[in-house]
Amino acid sequence: MSDWKGYVYNTAFFLNGLLVFLLFFESRFAVPQWMQALGRMHPLVLHFPLVVLILYSLWVLIERKPDSHTWNEGLADSLLVIGTFTAAVAAFSGFVLSHEEGYESDTLLWHKWLGIAISIAALIWYGARKSLSPWKIGSKAIAGAFLVLLFVGGHLGGNLTHGEDFLISPLGPSAEPAQQVAFEEAKVYEHLVKPVIEQKCLSCHNEEKSKGGLQMQTQALLAKGGKGGVLWDTTKADLGLLISRLHLPLDDKKHMPPRGKVQLTEEEVVLLAAWVKGGSRFDQLVSSLSPQNPVYTYAQNVLGGDRTEEQYAFSAASADEVKKLNTNYRLIKPLSAGSPALFVNFYNRASFKSQDIEGLMPLKDQIVAMDLSKMPVKDEDIKALAKFPELRRLILNFTDITGSNLTELKKLANLRELSLSGTGVTMAHVKSLDGFPSLKRVYLWSTGIAPKDLENLKKGQKIAFETGFRSDTLVMALNPPVILNEKQLISKGETVSMKHQIAGTVIRYTLDGSEPDSATSPIYEKPIPVNGNITLKARAFRQGWYGSTLVSKLFFKEGFHVDSAQLITPVDQRYHAKGASSVSDGKVGDTERVSGTWLGYVENDFQSYLFFNKPVRASNVTLSTLRSFGSFIFEPTRIEVWGGADPKTLKLLKVITPGVPAKDIPGAENIVYEAGFAPQQLSCIKLVAKPLSKIPAWHSGKGNKGWLFVDEVIVN
Repeated sequence: MSDWKGYVYNTAFFLNGLLVFLLFFESRFAVPQWMQALGRMHPLVLHFPLVVLILYSLWVLIERKPDSHTWNEGLADSLLVIGTFTAAVAAFSGFVLSHEEGYESDTLLWHKWLGIAISIAALIWYGARKSLSPWKIGSKAIAGAFLVLLFVGGHLGGNLTHGEDFLISPLGPSAEPAQQVAFEEAKVYEHLVKPVIEQKCLSCHNEEKSKGGLQMQTQALLAKGGKGGVLWDTTKADLGLLISRLHLPLDDKKHMPPRGKVQLTEEEVVLLAAWVKGGSRFDQLVSSLSPQNPVYTYAQNVLGGDRTEEQYAFSAASADEVKKLNTNYRLIKPLSAGSPALFVNFYNRASFKSQDIEGLMPLKDQIVAMDLSKMPVKDEDIKALAKFPELRRLILNFTDITGSNLTELKKLANLRELSLSGTGVTMAHVKSLDGFPSLKRVYLWSTGIAPKDLENLKKGQKIAFETGFRSDTLVMALNPPVILNEKQLISKGETVSMKHQIAGTVIRYTLDGSEPDSATSPIYEKPIPVNGNITLKARAFRQGWYGSTLVSKLFFKEGFHVDSAQLITPVDQRYHAKGASSVSDGKVGDTERVSGTWLGYVENDFQSYLFFNKPVRASNVTLSTLRSFGSFIFEPTRIEVWGGADPKTLKLLKVITPGVPAKDIPGAENIVYEAGFAPQQLSCIKLVAKPLSKIPAWHSGKGNKGWLFVDEVIVN
C-alpha cells in the first residue's frame, strides 16, 4: 500500500480503537464542551462514507471474472480506505452527538451500534481485501451484507432526524388526504393547534427524538411538558415556555423552532398564544368563539366556511405603520387575510405602560379588537381606549380596573363585546352599560358581584351577560391579591399596599419568605411599612371559595445615593442593559431575562466599583440576581465586597459563597444576597460576583458555563 493509504488506515484503526474503549466506559463518559462541535459534525460527514462504501460494494457485486478490465485495483483500494476512514469519523462523531439531550429512543441505540459495526467491518474488509477478490462469492456476500447495513443504518438515522419511516415512506401507500371538517364541528386544538405542532415542532419532540425531554405527539404529553417544566402558564406575563420561546430572537439558542428549521408564521404564533390565553382547552369548538377572536379568524382562513366577514367602510392602514408599531410585547395583525381591520394583543405585564395604548393612535381608525388581558390597565386608561372609534371587541380580563370610568366607553358607537372577567367592577358600574349604543355581550366571570345580582342581570336585558357556570356544589378559586406598589425600592416612610377586587375577601401575607396560609398568617388590614429588604408573599381567602394562587414581590429599603458606577469587567453584549448605570438606577430587574434590565456574565466575573462623592457610613450591601435554570442562569458561586476610600486602598469586608445547586428548581426567581459588615466610612465599594464555571450533571447543559445575571446594588 502507498504511504498515504497507510496513514489513513492507521488513523481509522486508532479511531475505531478509541471508540471501542469509550463504549466500555460509556456510563462514565461526559462530553467536554470543545468536543460538542465534533459531535455536531456528524450530519456533515456521514454522507461521504455512505456514498463511497455503496460505490465500492456495487463495484464488487458487478465484477464477474478474474483479470477483468473493469476492475482497477488501485482505484478500488483508494475508495475502500477513504470509506473506512470517513466511516470511522462518522461513527465517532455520532457517538459524541448521541450524548446530547433529546436522543433517548431504541432507534438511537440501533443506529449507534450499526454505525460502529459499519466502521469496524469496513476496517476489517480493507485489511483482508487481498484475500477477497471481487469475483469470489465470499466478496459478493460481504458486499451485499454491507449494502444492507448501510441502508438500514441510514434509514434509522433518517427516522431520528425526520420522523419514523423517513426513507421508506414514499414506497408505501399514498397518505390519505386530510379529512375536511365542517366549520361548526371544528375543534380549536384538533383542527388548528395540532397541525401547527405536527408541522413545526414534532420533528424535534417525538418518541424517537425528545429534545429537552419533551414529546408533543399526544395531548397528555403536551400537558406534561419537558425537563424545563410545563409548556404554558397563564399566571406568567409571557404565558410560559411555549410562547416565550417563540418570541425569542432567532439567534437565541432557546428560540423555537431552532434556526435553520421552518419557522412559525405570525398568524400561527398568534393562534398558539390565543389558545393558551384562553385556557389551552383540548375540547373547545371554534364555533363557540366570538368572530372577533383571533382563533376564530385563523379558523376562517384555514378551514373556510360559509360565514360572511363583516365589511368595513374604512381603508387599510399603511403596512409600514403597522410594522413600526409592532413590538415584542404588542402584536398588531389584520383580522383576516386582505381585511383592513386590525386586532391588537398585549403580552408582557412587566413591560406594559399606559403610553402603549396611546401609541396606537395612528391606527385608531383600523383597530377593531384589542386584548389587554392581565395587563396593569387602570381606570384612567379607559379614556385612552375610548379614542378608538372602530373598536368592536375589548377584552379587559384580570386588569386593575374598578369600573369607575366605564361610561367613557359609551363613546364607542361600534363596541359590541366587552370582557370584564376578574376585575373589580360593581353592580352599579355594570348597570351603566345599558345605555351603550351597540353593546350586545358582556363577560363578567370571577367578579365581586353577588350571584343573585348576576342572575338578575340576565333577565330582560338587551345585553347578554355571560357570568360563567355556578352551582351550589361548585367551589371557585379566588383571583390573587393585587400588590399596588410598582417600584420595588422603598424610601424611608413609604409603605406597601394591597387590594382585592372581591369585597369581603381576606388577604393574608408573610414577609419572611414562607407561604401564607388561611389560619395563622397575618391578615392585611393597613399598608405595610418597609424597614429592610423583604419578600412579600400574599394569598386571598374567602368563605365558600378556594384560596387564590400566590402573589410575591421583592421590596428593598432604599439605600445611599450612588454618585457613579464603573464596570471593571466587560458585560456580555447580548445582555448589557444600560451598562454601569444599571447597578444603581433604582430599578430592580423582573424575572424576564430579555427585559433589558439585566447585566449578563458568562465568560467574565461581574466586577464593579461604586463611588460616593461624600463618604457614607455603610454596613450592608444588597445584590439582586436572577435564577432561571431553564435558561442556564445560576446563582453566583462567590460574592466579595471590598471597601475603602478609593480603589487603591480597598480591603475585603465580606465574602458569601452560595455554592453549587444540587437539584433543579423550575421557573425564574429574583435571588437577593445581603452582605453585612461592621459599620464604617466608605467612599468606594468594589463588588465581585463569580458565575458558575461548570453546570452540574443533573442539568441538561452539564459541563457548560453558567450565566450570571446581575441588576441593582443597594448600599445601606
